[in-house]
Amino acid sequence: MQARGEESEKKKLKYIWLILLLATLAVGFYFIRVKSTDDMQRNTYKSWSKYYVVTHGKSAYVKTATSDEGTTALSEGQGYGMYIAIKAAKKGIATKSQFAKLYKYYMNHRTANTQLMSWKQNIKTDGSIEDLSNSATDGDLYIAYALIKASELWPDQADTYKKQARLLLKDILTYNYNSETKSLTVGNWAVKGTDYYDLVRTSDILPEQFDVFYQFSKDETWKTIKTSMLASLEKMSRQHKTGLLPDFMWVRESGEIKAAKANLVASQYDGDYYYNACRMPYNLAKSNDKKSQKILKKMMNFFMTEKTIYAGYKLNGERLDSHQSASFDAPIFYAAKKLNHKYERLHQQEKKVFVKGLSSTNYYDSALTTMAVLDQ
Repeated sequence: MQARGEESEKKKLKYIWLILLLATLAVGFYFIRVKSTDDMQRNTYKSWSKYYVVTHGKSAYVKTATSDEGTTALSEGQGYGMYIAIKAAKKGIATKSQFAKLYKYYMNHRTANTQLMSWKQNIKTDGSIEDLSNSATDGDLYIAYALIKASELWPDQADTYKKQARLLLKDILTYNYNSETKSLTVGNWAVKGTDYYDLVRTSDILPEQFDVFYQFSKDETWKTIKTSMLASLEKMSRQHKTGLLPDFMWVRESGEIKAAKANLVASQYDGDYYYNACRMPYNLAKSNDKKSQKILKKMMNFFMTEKTIYAGYKLNGERLDSHQSASFDAPIFYAAKKLNHKYERLHQQEKKVFVKGLSSTNYYDSALTTMAVLDQ
């Protein structure tokens, strides 16, 4: 009896030691993974700042292109830059002053008599800047979102950032809102009476941001915009088995939804899943809204059938090009990581975008990659 008891105690001890060993390994793997993620985020933000954030006097802008005549900045890039700075600051890898410089540049380049940012600035080699007068909705949305998040992060600047966010949100609704279709227009130039008043850039549909705007402003219009634009997006999604979305689509007051024709705004691929719509997996994955998730999963189910993700597709799933691009890979990686294990293959497949590191010459690839890295 005593021998059996001793044997039983030994088994218990072995079992306890095995549990302790497994627990130690699990904790070790966890910290290794966290450290690895932290290092990747730090290195990615460092590269982003080095390649694309340019100090201009007491301000800073995001360089989107270069030429012999100088550099180019876009409101889209400035919005991304401000958002990236906020995400990095929350992780302790960016500073309040870095964000403040980006904010100052935005403030210095608003369109006449509005809080909307000039959609494009040409910065010449002598340091002078030429502003284009129109705005682009995607840039202003990200700037407003970044300002709200900055007010939460830095209480000493909260009043300043909150005030500007309210003014900007008000002007977005004043100048970039189609009250007939309850949708955001593509910019302040797409006014009522023009052919572009009913045009929607699908990547301007940011359900998580719309929720934040409503919570911040208490303006019911943002709830209406979210409901209406997601309903339009779902109608568009239903038109093809792939669920792919076009860069631009018409949203009519009658309820008609259809993809834009080629060369309407940006390129011959305006009606295809191209360099605007490629942001949609990221945009939709940021939201836990059921309709957002439904639209996202239909797209992701299509991508699960693709052994390689290419840079552009027709809405029927036919690829437009034979090359790959981080602009398409990074949003899909982020969405796959946010969704359930069903999409784990995509998550693993698209990790390659981070192994390569940031491009020093392709702003758009680098912006979307940096956002996907920092949002982990």
